[in-house]
Amino acid sequence: MKNDLSISFDKLTVIILNWNGKKDTLECLSSLQHLRHPNFNIIVADNGSSDDSVKTIRAEYPDVFILENGVNLGFAEGNNRAIRYALDQGTDAVVLLNNDIIVDPNFLQAFHDAYNSLANPGILGAASYYYDNPKVIWAAGGFWDSTILDLNHIGLGKYEHELPSDKPYEVDYAVGCALFVHKDVISKIGLMEPLFFLNFEENDWCQRAKKAGLINYSVPDAKIWHKVSASFGGESPLWKYYMTRNLLLWSKRHLPAGEHRDVILKTIKACLPSLSFLSWKAQLTLKQRYWALTNWIKQVLDRFKDPFYIAQFHGIYHYFTKKFGECPPELKIKLLSTH
Repeated sequence: MKNDLSISFDKLTVIILNWNGKKDTLECLSSLQHLRHPNFNIIVADNGSSDDSVKTIRAEYPDVFILENGVNLGFAEGNNRAIRYALDQGTDAVVLLNNDIIVDPNFLQAFHDAYNSLANPGILGAASYYYDNPKVIWAAGGFWDSTILDLNHIGLGKYEHELPSDKPYEVDYAVGCALFVHKDVISKIGLMEPLFFLNFEENDWCQRAKKAGLINYSVPDAKIWHKVSASFGGESPLWKYYMTRNLLLWSKRHLPAGEHRDVILKTIKACLPSLSFLSWKAQLTLKQRYWALTNWIKQVLDRFKDPFYIAQFHGIYHYFTKKFGECPPELKIKLLSTH
């Protein structure tokens, strides 16, 4: 059954979130100039940049509307403000883009055509290729793998012909670097959850769409090239903090209680050294057990000096103390100064 709306969009809005990333944003905007779709507007939502992003972007692209958020609201709320503005202006659908991507000229039309042809469409995602290795896929949708208690990208490290289909196919979630969402979907499921701030907000959004009876799709013809992790400078301690905390929050919201408990145990276990000496079959003297335990405690304490473990410990602690949103400033400084 096809989508009953079967509309031709009179107004479609592309939203790019920028935070001190003017070079990437300018390259993204340059690629948007070649889009073949006839009816779209562009909003750059700036999250309080201090690198003269607003001035530079406005000078090079005077027709692009810049929504100045004033402060760093994170991915979710930074985009939410732009979505609200676009909806107030009468847009039919929004496309959220990371600023560190470039798009294929057919990118927008592919989303348009897919939405009009699919059954119960929810959130649509692009096929994302590596910017530095443009024929290799980074992600073309994703799914929750309960066997390893983790999210999995579809197509990671593969080529276009190795995707599940050359037509749009169902996924658990669309990867957040490029999302297409119709206004009727937003009306049904709401905006993104600001508690996540960064990471997992698109997974949460897609799960809410599924719970509302909609189907999320990956659209292979909607191609982008992504400078993976450019916003974090790689997998930094700050990235680890958000991934740790938000995985626990996401799993609490969307997994059965038993599976959520298993995610918590796996996350805690990943922070701690192995207690393998407890399962040694050989009989240990009391002294040997004492030294084994003392060595384990030393390893735990040493991990508090490692920024990645510091990030994980705080991510777990803040989940249990319900401290969500942006990473606290004092911790953020500590994590960034040690990376």
